[in-house]
Amino acid sequence: MRALLLVRRGAPLTRSHVHTLRCKGFEPFALSSLPADGGAQFRRMCADIEVEHAVSQGVTITSDEVAAVVKAVDGLVFCLTQADSLRPLMAEANRLLGAPDVAPEALVHTLDKHLMRKALNTTIESLRVTDPVLRQRIEAGETFVVKPRRGVGSLCVGLVREWADVEALQRAFDEGPADADMMAEYFADNELIAESFFDGREISLEIIRRDGVSAYVVDHDKTLIEFGADTVLERGMASPVTILDDEELDRAKTVAQQAMDVLGLTDGGYHVELRVNAEGTAEIVEINPRVGGGMVWESIHLQYGRSITDDWIDVLSGRPVTALGERRCGTYAQLAYPREQRQLLGVDRNEAMPEPEIYDELITPGDVPIAHREYFGALVLWRTKLATHREEVAALVPVEYCDFVYSPGLTGRPVLLVLEPDWDTLRAAVAVDGVDVVVCHQGPVVVTPEYDGVRDGLALLVQVPDWSTVDVVLDAVAGAEIADIMAPHDVTRQAEARLRKALAQRRQPRRPRGAA
Repeated sequence: MRALLLVRRGAPLTRSHVHTLRCKGFEPFALSSLPADGGAQFRRMCADIEVEHAVSQGVTITSDEVAAVVKAVDGLVFCLTQADSLRPLMAEANRLLGAPDVAPEALVHTLDKHLMRKALNTTIESLRVTDPVLRQRIEAGETFVVKPRRGVGSLCVGLVREWADVEALQRAFDEGPADADMMAEYFADNELIAESFFDGREISLEIIRRDGVSAYVVDHDKTLIEFGADTVLERGMASPVTILDDEELDRAKTVAQQAMDVLGLTDGGYHVELRVNAEGTAEIVEINPRVGGGMVWESIHLQYGRSITDDWIDVLSGRPVTALGERRCGTYAQLAYPREQRQLLGVDRNEAMPEPEIYDELITPGDVPIAHREYFGALVLWRTKLATHREEVAALVPVEYCDFVYSPGLTGRPVLLVLEPDWDTLRAAVAVDGVDVVVCHQGPVVVTPEYDGVRDGLALLVQVPDWSTVDVVLDAVAGAEIADIMAPHDVTRQAEARLRKALAQRRQPRRPRGAA
């Protein structure tokens, strides 16, 4: 038996999802929307794990492309995706395959937050940013949350208290995607909306549904949530919830189930976010028709020994989903985000805190976070004892486990260029006094003990796409005095010669026109 796996722009989680499907007895066919590199890295990964695959013509997969794969690949039983934007296509594929899923139309009204708000008729109002009433209400003192109608990862989501905040978010949205931006599809055929701010405590519910009935519900709370004018970051998450009592939690679960019934969300895995005010009234924030991210899967697995993805696959394949059973423990997760849009070199951990059960460092040295969105730098998960869960969470919440280390950049000192160094060369480079060490490299920088040993001596990392040209290196150090160049390998010795020639030409005085 086979399963169609839909992937957004060659997402790194493809490897994990292929493994999960194989463990459940299904051989995947992976169809990816077009990555920024044209699909080269995705194809290499698929070849490495020996999975059949295809890449779409554009940054979004089309219905016709999905239908063509369904027709061409024998033995497909169902389709799966963990990408919100591909969820309607998954439903279309499952309708063709006869697998249990929701109507694609229901997902359109769920993923469009403006349409969802209108369908649910909630007390939270939704206005288009272009509505002149919005500015009047903000200038009268009302608070709103601005967000895209279709969005993910807190992209251009901000708490706005004055019209200038709205204008700043609109400018960021109008700028469009950055180069090689995974979020590119969310800037097309989309717009910002504003929702009236519902003040309260925020939770999420992970729900597996079959035939309109919830097989189980797992609760997490947002113990630490940061509302900024340029983005909203969920930084702490506890399960079971610590910020609601049992009665408030039960009411929130009822509100979530009623909303899903109204939207026609009968089958699948869902991540439902709600806020509960001081009076205990619950309101839907959003409904994501997929499994929650940011350590949600790991939290559920730790507490119950269950994979929520496996359970969703059981729904899709018509297999029974058993009850959860008793909680074994509680959990607390910290979601760590870099605070600055500067090049990252690494992460330092707070050794004074308890050792976490899981630590997942996600940055690649040299990355520069893009503004107005989530950028997961690291994910941390602790196991707690149920009897002391609240006390343990309260002790963990105010302390940061991760501290991000940024490149200082060029300081004005002479620059020592190091081209594709080995560790001995790099250790020698950072031992040189009075220079800014700039490392030029092709592949990703992998965090190892050797890297951690030299990291603090680096001024800048420069990724070179191809050593046949040194333009990117020259641009990175433009105007700086070059103290020396170190190139310990054959692959970069020709690049060193090109660099020295280009630098010599730049130092030569330009002849006046007409000179002999």
